[in-house]
Amino acid sequence: MKVSGDALRKLPKVDLHCHLDGSVRPQTIFDIMKAAGCKLPCPDPAGIAGFVQVDSTCRSLTDFLNKFEFFYPYLRTPGSMERIAYELCEDAAKENIRYMEIRFAPCLQASEKVTQEDILLSVLAGLTKGQRDFDIKTGAILCAYRGTPREDWEKTYDLAEKYTGQGVCGLDLAGDESRFPGAPFALIFDRAKNAGIPVTIHAGEAAGWESVKEAVDVLHASRIGHGVRIAENEVFAERVKDAGIILEVCVTSNVHTGVCADYKSHPLPDFYRKGIRTTINTDDRGVSNIDLTHEWNIVQTKCGLEIDDVLDMNILAIDAAFCEAPDKKFLKNRIQTETRKIMSGLSG
Repeated sequence: MKVSGDALRKLPKVDLHCHLDGSVRPQTIFDIMKAAGCKLPCPDPAGIAGFVQVDSTCRSLTDFLNKFEFFYPYLRTPGSMERIAYELCEDAAKENIRYMEIRFAPCLQASEKVTQEDILLSVLAGLTKGQRDFDIKTGAILCAYRGTPREDWEKTYDLAEKYTGQGVCGLDLAGDESRFPGAPFALIFDRAKNAGIPVTIHAGEAAGWESVKEAVDVLHASRIGHGVRIAENEVFAERVKDAGIILEVCVTSNVHTGVCADYKSHPLPDFYRKGIRTTINTDDRGVSNIDLTHEWNIVQTKCGLEIDDVLDMNILAIDAAFCEAPDKKFLKNRIQTETRKIMSGLSG
């Protein structure tokens, strides 16, 4: 059975892999640029979309990242980050995302005048207001960033340790895994393990399956952002399955960046059918011009999965979430109850 349209949008959802800076509305970028007195490339907000979003034909990581180059300089203020966080809660709630983990690298917004902690506090303020106003639960994941100075990693880790349980729910490593291996970051991820901070690592996207092995063996990851290239090594893929490692799969993003040639060749269905623990997520929903409902539809119409498979992965996402056990129990009960009601209406 497949579900689409309004019914699909109404189903309660979980998104574990969503980048805050990749989820900005074109209108917001236009407003921030205008308020800063910048030279605008177009006279109205509608025109800004072409500068900040890829189209459906994008198959290049370079083209994808170029969109960030255009708007990233305008995100480096606490006010901008608070607004973006709040609006992301609103956008997610409109498609009935009940729980979302939102990640960002505060070192990329920090400057001589603005600290990483300033950025974090502004994001947490936006998320707190968004949770209150839009009936959504969120957690912030802080990303250490490959290719940045060690001092930046350590500051990010210190913030993760200080604010875990106060809006922060985990630690990540993002950036170009093909040029910057994860091993040098072991010092902070060893500390995270000892402190009980949950860890997810970007791996197996721009680099091969070995990057995932490093994330698991060296950086203590219980979840992997993307991880699609474990398909290159069946033996290691079996190990990922046996260890219960969660893959945060972002199908459209993988196609847009050229990691997968097209939807049909994406390994998500194969992973799922083999028992590898997979979840469906958005990644950079603003740049890709998608939402989670779009991804749920795509895996049914382009990847050969059924709605029951999607709902199964959604429940797995709750189990894999970095929230506290009581929150997880409440969330799971709510989502299962809402899902049963909607699905019984469709089958009836």
